[in-house]
Amino acid sequence: MKRAVMILLVFALVLSMGTAGFAADKKTYNLRIAIAVNPPHPWHEAADFLVRELDARTDGAIKAKVFGGSQLGSEETVFEEMRLGTVDMLVGGATTLVTFVPELGILNLPYFYESIDQFRKVMDPRGPVVNRFREIYEETGYGVKLLTLGGGGTRVMSNNIKTITHPDDVKGIKMRVPNNPEDAKLWSEAGAIVTAMPWNEIYSALQTGVINAFESTLSAYYGSKFFEVAKNMSNTQHIIMTSHLLMSEISWKKLPEEYRQLIDELSDEVSRIFTDKGLEFDNKIIKEIQEKYGVTVSEVDKAAFVEKFYPLHDELAARGKNEDLLKLLRETKEAVSK
Repeated sequence: MKRAVMILLVFALVLSMGTAGFAADKKTYNLRIAIAVNPPHPWHEAADFLVRELDARTDGAIKAKVFGGSQLGSEETVFEEMRLGTVDMLVGGATTLVTFVPELGILNLPYFYESIDQFRKVMDPRGPVVNRFREIYEETGYGVKLLTLGGGGTRVMSNNIKTITHPDDVKGIKMRVPNNPEDAKLWSEAGAIVTAMPWNEIYSALQTGVINAFESTLSAYYGSKFFEVAKNMSNTQHIIMTSHLLMSEISWKKLPEEYRQLIDELSDEVSRIFTDKGLEFDNKIIKEIQEKYGVTVSEVDKAAFVEKFYPLHDELAARGKNEDLLKLLRETKEAVSK
């Protein structure tokens, strides 16, 4: 009897050692996700979803952490870090990286979409437009992988000197634009004096008078507390923001195939979150900034803005040598609208 008990005890000990050894051998992958803006923001909603799902669906093997508020640097800096594999993922605005990927500029065409539903269909994460941009990223050779594109809210114009309701009101205003020649052309056409600068420099530039105005999504405006320094908002809704989820190829290749497939699968949901939360945040924030922070939100003569900006589509595409992409966007928009 004692011998049988002893055998059972030894067997149990061997099993426990084996289990402990297996747990100890399980590799953990730590991923850093960079975001330029602070929460609340659709980008943070999407990133938090990724963090939760990656942890849950890999039994803790993938531990992702979000670094918001440009903690890891500007989006341009983060892009360079991703090429080295020192930052793993970036959630942000697609056209911010036009310096590296000029084709992204075509995503900022003013008043291109007739509705958010039309945008959603054109930016189907498995559709021809997003697939083409995946190919473009691969063709650059930068070593950064495009996982998906999606929405992120509509862009509006804000300033700290006057009410703007018509394109003529923009003349002479000192306006920040991203480092994107298409954006510079767009606002120069309206008469603004444009200055390209990183997102994280806007607040101080407004305080010091280097700029008077900028354009952004409502979520970005709110998260960066621009209601403290720019209390005039013009609800232009001139662009539906295109957001992206990027990953370092170095980080991607370190993961087992099953984890790569999981990230690829989750990226489709990230695209949906970008678009849905962008719309949700727009509706919530535009009310709160007026009631709680005293921001003046002006409705604009949208027909006048459309008349000013819409004819620029072909010229903006030509400036970036993106005529083929404009053709693809137009064909896809027509196809999904039938």
